[in-house]
Amino acid sequence: MTTERPDRPFILVTNDDGIEADGIWYLAEALLEVGDVMICAPAFQQSGTGTSFTLHRDLHSERVQSRVEAIDAYQVDGTPGDAVTVGLRQYAKPRRVHMIVSGLNPGANLGRDAIHSGTVGGAMQGHHRGLPSLAVSLASMEFDHMRAAAAVGARIAGRLWDSGNTAFLNVNIPNRPLSELNDLQVTRMAQASVQSLIEEVDESGRITRRLVHRDDFRVQEGTDAWAVRNGIISVTPIHTDLTAHHILDSTLALFSEGFTLPSA
Repeated sequence: MTTERPDRPFILVTNDDGIEADGIWYLAEALLEVGDVMICAPAFQQSGTGTSFTLHRDLHSERVQSRVEAIDAYQVDGTPGDAVTVGLRQYAKPRRVHMIVSGLNPGANLGRDAIHSGTVGGAMQGHHRGLPSLAVSLASMEFDHMRAAAAVGARIAGRLWDSGNTAFLNVNIPNRPLSELNDLQVTRMAQASVQSLIEEVDESGRITRRLVHRDDFRVQEGTDAWAVRNGIISVTPIHTDLTAHHILDSTLALFSEGFTLPSA
């Protein structure tokens, strides 16, 4: 028996910056033009947690005061992956969630760095369940145009839903007003990191290290980092099959002749 596809999806929104971050509320409110919206997000900052889950302690969750009347909101003291799982299994019922949207993240999730992103990790939980899923980021650490980015993210989510496609999209939006966001490209992931580790010496002589975003690296045209650098909205379809299919045969040959396992 198949379930009829609704005109308006029920959308679960999460993030990795925590329930108090402005970006999740701007994005959730913009998504009301696409469907019904529920927020289930980490209770505190979870940037860089990727796809991790909480395994060695109990999770606690609760309803929180919503900033938007039409949206129910909940927080979980765990990762974005925890929040999506709890949202789907506990707070969404008896309704069925049709789409996962993660964001709006302040800061880009480009190239290889997207692997570590909690924003991408949250959306990935929808992808694992066969749901159309988006990770939406404002590609700047300056937040002048977060509402514009939220509106663009919602428009992309609406197009994805209307298409019937169950793709997993990583969206990065330049920090520009809507009037200047007039170009979108479907891109591939840059094979580079846009972060750099810097060392500083504090007043006591102790060396401290931190990751910073940089914009001085070379990237190829057609990649997500290239698009954002040129003021273009980047939409990158991604997936979770990490198998190196192009070297399966050579790896098989590596172990097919003359290789023996140690004796017991």
